[in-house]
Amino acid sequence: MHANHNRGVINTTNRMLAGFLNKPEFKENLRITLKNIDPESSPELVKTLLWQDIEVSLGLLGALPGVANSLIRAIDELLIQIHDKFTPDLLAGFVGSLLDEIDAVRLQRIIQNLQPLARDLSPLLKELLQQAGHDSVTQDKGQP
Repeated sequence: MHANHNRGVINTTNRMLAGFLNKPEFKENLRITLKNIDPESSPELVKTLLWQDIEVSLGLLGALPGVANSLIRAIDELLIQIHDKFTPDLLAGFVGSLLDEIDAVRLQRIIQNLQPLARDLSPLLKELLQQAGHDSVTQDKGQP
């Protein structure tokens, strides 16, 4: 019998994206879309997603563990790829060129608002890591 292959949202998106990235029309549409990101509309989007329909809000909140695990794995792989493929000088130069466009005032506000939340949730996170057998993050890179 064949192994049960993952056909979830991330797997499907990956397979579709791999095909689309070979098409110049898709890449041009992606460039146009990315140039038209309007960060100032983000707060209203959050309010709409959270409060327009409470059933949708609860569904989104219920999906957080899957979203969080997807982001954790994606960021883990991103860091592995960056470490393996970029020199420190190249990375510093690239990131430095992007920082001029970052909303530093909002970033500072996020950090300030995140601190009490991190303090309140840190016992839960420590417990989660202890249950997983990790007092600190010590896994070798590339390991699941």
